[in-house]
Amino acid sequence: MFNYIFYRAKNQWKILSLLWLSFLIANTFIISGPTYLGWVKGMIYKDALEQVPATTKNISITTGNQPLIKDSFEKNDTIINNLASTDLDDLFIDQSSVLQSTEYYWGKLEPDKSRTASLLTFVALSNSEKFINSANEEITQGNYINVLAPKKRLDDFGLKVGDILKADSIKGSAGNVDTGLKQTKENIKNFILQIEAEGGSTGDIFDSSASKLIGNVDVSELKQGLSTFGVNNLEELNQFLNDDLDEVLISDLELRVSGYFNDIPNNELFGYYDELFLPPSPCMTCQLPLVLVMDKDDYFDFLQPLTKGLPVRAWWYLDIEHEKLTENIDNNYLQNLQNFEKNMLISFPQATVLTQLDRVTEKTDNEMNFVRAPVLMIFSLLVIFSSTLLAMFSFLINQERKEEINYLFLRGTSKFGVIKYFLFEWFIFGIPIMIVAPLLSNTVLNFVISSYLKQNPLGTNWLFIFKIESMIISIIFLLIACLFSFIIYLAFNNQLINSKKLFIIGTSVKNNIFTKYFLDIFIAAGSILIFFELRMRVLSSVAENLILNQYTFFLMSLVLMIFLTMVLIRILPILLKILSIIGVLAYTPLYLSSKKLSKNSNWYLWLFLIVALGMTSFIVISSIQSSLEKSKKDKSSFITISDFRISESSPFGIEEEYISDLKNQPGINVVGRMNRISGNSGTTGAGTNAQLLGVDKSLVDIAWTREDFFYESKEQLFSEWENNAYNPGIIIQDNISSISIKNYSDKDLEDSFLWAIVKGSDSRITAVSLGPIESDKWTTNSVKLKNIKYPARLIGVEVYEPSSEDNSVPFTLYLDSIAFLDNNSEIVKQISFTDNFNWAPMPTSEGFDTSIESNNESLIIKLGNGSTKGIRGIYVSDYSEGIPVIASDQFIAKSGKSIGDQIIFNATGSYIPMKIIKSAKYFPGTSNNNDFILVDLKILKNYLELTKLQIFRPNELVVDVQNGYQEKISEYVIENFPLSSIKDKSMIEEKSLVTPIAVISWKGISIVGLWAFMSLMFIGLIGFYIANEIQSSFDNAINEAIGFAPFSKFVMSYFEYGAVILYGVISGVISGLIISRILNQLVMSLDESTLTNFPDTLIISWGYVIYALLLLGLLYASCSFIFSFISTRTNIAEELKKVN
Repeated sequence: MFNYIFYRAKNQWKILSLLWLSFLIANTFIISGPTYLGWVKGMIYKDALEQVPATTKNISITTGNQPLIKDSFEKNDTIINNLASTDLDDLFIDQSSVLQSTEYYWGKLEPDKSRTASLLTFVALSNSEKFINSANEEITQGNYINVLAPKKRLDDFGLKVGDILKADSIKGSAGNVDTGLKQTKENIKNFILQIEAEGGSTGDIFDSSASKLIGNVDVSELKQGLSTFGVNNLEELNQFLNDDLDEVLISDLELRVSGYFNDIPNNELFGYYDELFLPPSPCMTCQLPLVLVMDKDDYFDFLQPLTKGLPVRAWWYLDIEHEKLTENIDNNYLQNLQNFEKNMLISFPQATVLTQLDRVTEKTDNEMNFVRAPVLMIFSLLVIFSSTLLAMFSFLINQERKEEINYLFLRGTSKFGVIKYFLFEWFIFGIPIMIVAPLLSNTVLNFVISSYLKQNPLGTNWLFIFKIESMIISIIFLLIACLFSFIIYLAFNNQLINSKKLFIIGTSVKNNIFTKYFLDIFIAAGSILIFFELRMRVLSSVAENLILNQYTFFLMSLVLMIFLTMVLIRILPILLKILSIIGVLAYTPLYLSSKKLSKNSNWYLWLFLIVALGMTSFIVISSIQSSLEKSKKDKSSFITISDFRISESSPFGIEEEYISDLKNQPGINVVGRMNRISGNSGTTGAGTNAQLLGVDKSLVDIAWTREDFFYESKEQLFSEWENNAYNPGIIIQDNISSISIKNYSDKDLEDSFLWAIVKGSDSRITAVSLGPIESDKWTTNSVKLKNIKYPARLIGVEVYEPSSEDNSVPFTLYLDSIAFLDNNSEIVKQISFTDNFNWAPMPTSEGFDTSIESNNESLIIKLGNGSTKGIRGIYVSDYSEGIPVIASDQFIAKSGKSIGDQIIFNATGSYIPMKIIKSAKYFPGTSNNNDFILVDLKILKNYLELTKLQIFRPNELVVDVQNGYQEKISEYVIENFPLSSIKDKSMIEEKSLVTPIAVISWKGISIVGLWAFMSLMFIGLIGFYIANEIQSSFDNAINEAIGFAPFSKFVMSYFEYGAVILYGVISGVISGLIISRILNQLVMSLDESTLTNFPDTLIISWGYVIYALLLLGLLYASCSFIFSFISTRTNIAEELKKVN
């Protein structure tokens, strides 16, 4: 059997060698995935750990206070050690502890009367050499307690090594029952007497079924207080009350300073070094406290009897082996840390766990989920491409072996025997590939990581190279490939041909099974439905902050490529049919070639799929790194508009003083102003919601935009925006003290008053009432101008009627003239309303129900029954049809409006008249809503001040900063705008999941992927050329026999291959662009820090694509020439003999 297998392989060595080579490349690439992702995760861990301070890189556990009882401390110490060993597993290295005593007074053995009393605390350390650096040899002679002290504090007190100190008494803290243990015991005895007097007993204190309150004594509080002294049952209570340890309270401790220590640089003492050893003075006139380090045994031997039960502070410190985080990347260390914290809370509820390792692991997991998505996309592309390649080679091999298999059947070989040959062949040649693939994978990854990415390579650890995970993947891949090939074998050899004349494959290939039974349509429909389901899962996981399955992107790109494959299967016959129709008009060899292509479209489908899927994969891979990196920068710029965006939360906006101070800061280029107002179209509140963005010219100039945001250049779109002030109105000079308006109405009115709206040079808006409006006769209404800063402007004339918005009295108001008078009531200037002033009507709750007409005598104002909180009128404006605005396409579509239409926008209690003059697709700063309206800020400001009668300030600022000043300006903005929301472009980019490590990882896998795809695509092309030469040998013989010239053969060969390859390239590029945009946009949706509503940038590394196309063209030219030349050497008699 083995001889037969090797004999058969020898006869088909060309196709089989290409099959096994492609299998080796695909297997190598696939098993490199887990290894490469493991290296990436290790890099992310290292980067995250480097950003964590030393004080929280390990784990510290602290308790507020616990009793100074050795048994209690050792019990807690054991609990922590056991939990750390169990839950933290191989992360846990060692455990250290710190105890800090209550406060003492200290002094020299020979008191220094010039020194005031000073506090003293004792500290005991386990593994003290890790945290302090003793600088002197310890002096141990004499019957003193030897202590160490921080060098700095010794210098502060003028102390030196060898000094004898005395510590006496305990300074009771406010939380103690009393300042001494003796008094504490007396208090407990009094409580017991009260309980017994109420009919209770001492045992009730520890009886959980007893009442919590006996008389005036709260038993539960007493029990809790006793537990502080280590008393938890009746026997311990009797021992505590009857011992004589309270007599040592008056004893003194005699101490010898036997050495000193300095702070270890970058020490990891929980970040508490200064707090623990160098505490500040408790008051301005108090001495600095002294802290002495005592041996742990001395601590319990001398301090416990002296301060039995009084609370002390305790810390535990767990050393973590950080290398394990980067080595054992498959372990779920986040779960380990969470289990440890949860079990600590159960077993030691008084403790608090302090660490950032859980945040490090969580951050690493989040980044890995993001980084993994594009990597899995590339692997799914390889699965589809290698499956297509495997199907093609299996098809070609079975075509050649069909005659041979029929001979085996005729000689009595069973179907199982044929299958056995098939399986043994796969395993004989597949097992060596499984051994070589890990070695090749490690070599390639090391080369890419060290040479291209300039990072530390993986190394050559054999256990690392032959990982169990990689071997399992390799075995699974071999089994799947074998099964896939076997299915194709069954499809082609399901019938026994019992004929003396064996079937020889001709040039005609029947319809493939996919198109014959419409399986391609069903598969394509199912694939696209699955894709949309997965897409919704991605989007909903982002919106609802759910955990997304890590293989979602693998499956999503897989079904998308399956859909593309089915579409391509349908497209090629149509394209070749069109070509054959056009070929009628062409040169005869070209006509014959086009007919051959059309007739045998299913045969050439393999070449078409190899090229099209290969180019699609090339485009997708070439776009991942550059597109995602560019999208991060674009989206952060879109959110912030420029370098910084400051959004004020106060409804009064940002005052000019703050804006001026910001503009004067060094490093500031430009400060743009914007006012963002939410509202809706129409007057009922039920119109299309939108953001009204009032922006000034400075903001427009510095705003980050893209060409696809607008239908014209930014300069053309905002050509009418100007930086100069907009101050329409009739000027009132400083010699004017009053104004009068000649008017009358066509109806008798009650409670309707005529107002003049005046804007001072300080921007203050004042509505001055000229009195009630008269009817049926001309009346001159006058008013004195008070508290107006000149020069001022008359900007509007309004009618006020105290009524609801829709119940105002409709009437016609006639306005003749305005007179400006001085202090002597002399008319300085008189202006007719019909003079050349641009009066515009103010819309109301009923829309545009105010109209303006004129005759030779007066301006005629027709007022409807609508109003704005009782106000109607006219105002001076250069825009009588409404404020010119630029509306988004989305707003125009939703509102049903079009360019040139007038609309009313209802916002902040005002009805703003607008006219849509242009449209735009997107504008930066509208991150979550693409329904926006852009308006010149100064025009909007003028109208809103008129209607709201108050100064209108911007509520957002956009800042453009010089390079190198970002950090300094960020500090200034945070300090001076405390109530504002600040969006910093650099901070958004820093928080983005598109980190430098992510970019490096995508670059590395892209390089490996491009090499793999290029190799597989070229192997597929060569394989098809070889198979097609065998397939076309009979046709070539016929052509030779009828006298075809060699040149014609060359032309036909180049045309056939060239047409299919060209179709494949065009289809692949188009498909690649579409799929790249879809997948990259979904990947970027996972990055919550840069969520926006505009399309992601698609950047293709065309250099790689062009390089691949050049190599493809070179391969096409050379192979077409070689195999055309071979066809001219065809032995006619030999080929014709095969069919006889």
